[in-house]
Amino acid sequence: MLLAIVGVAGLALAIGLTLRAPALIVATLVVIVGSVAVGSFLHLSVPNTIRSTFYLVVVTQIAYLVGLAIAVLRHRPRRQ
Repeated sequence: MLLAIVGVAGLALAIGLTLRAPALIVATLVVIVGSVAVGSFLHLSVPNTIRSTFYLVVVTQIAYLVGLAIAVLRHRPRRQ
C-alpha cells in the first residue's frame, strides 16, 4: 500500500507540475479502476478495497495541488 501511495503521489505531482485538470481527471479514473482491479485480484474485502481506493484518490488530489502550487510559484514574475 505504501508503494502505491508513493507512486500515485509522484505521478500526481508530475501532472500538477506539467499538465492541467483534464489530465488529473483521467489520472483519478485510472487510479480508481486500477485500485478496484487490484483489490479484486488480491481477493480483498469490499470495505478494504473502498478504503484503499479512497486513500489513493485523496493522495492523488493533494499531490496534484502541491505540484500545481509549485508550478505557479515557479512561473510567477519576480518583484523588483
